[in-house]
Amino acid sequence: MPNPPTPTPAGPTGLRGRLVVWVRELLQFGLVGALAFVLDAGLFNLLQHGPLGFLSGHPNTANVLSATVATVFSWVANRLWTYRGRTQDNAAREALLFAFANVGGVLITQFCLFFTHEVLGLTSPLADNVAAYVVGFALGTAFRFVFYHYIVFTGTADQPQSPGAVAVAVVGGAPATRRTPQQGPTATPRP
Repeated sequence: MPNPPTPTPAGPTGLRGRLVVWVRELLQFGLVGALAFVLDAGLFNLLQHGPLGFLSGHPNTANVLSATVATVFSWVANRLWTYRGRTQDNAAREALLFAFANVGGVLITQFCLFFTHEVLGLTSPLADNVAAYVVGFALGTAFRFVFYHYIVFTGTADQPQSPGAVAVAVVGGAPATRRTPQQGPTATPRP
């Protein structure tokens, strides 16, 4: 009598599997962050130093506006791609925590701009960009990554709902799918 097939685990197991998931999450977070950075920095410079420059001389206001637009983009991209297997059932709570994390990141950037202008007396476009998009961005990004990973996106990947379900919902993998009866089962029921 042949042995029954072994059930497939719902997610990666072992240290190597967790490390692969963590690296994939970090890379996806980095890509979303890079796109948000381009959006944030481009909009900031357009508002502050661009042809219209209607927020010229108001770096903090320009930064808050550009960061808000980038934050909305980042939440949608992270929810739908980076952390799609770990999103919370309560999207409003998740969005609130995400906004809180980003307010923390913006406050870090705001402090860097304030320090550069008020303490160091540096007000050039180069000083604004170094303060906001080198120092502030690096510190804010580290804060956000830790906050997202441990506080915001803490849901669990969907477990298979039947013996015919296939679990491939790892961070960055394909969403969980169900096999049709014609394709045959891939796992046996768990006791």
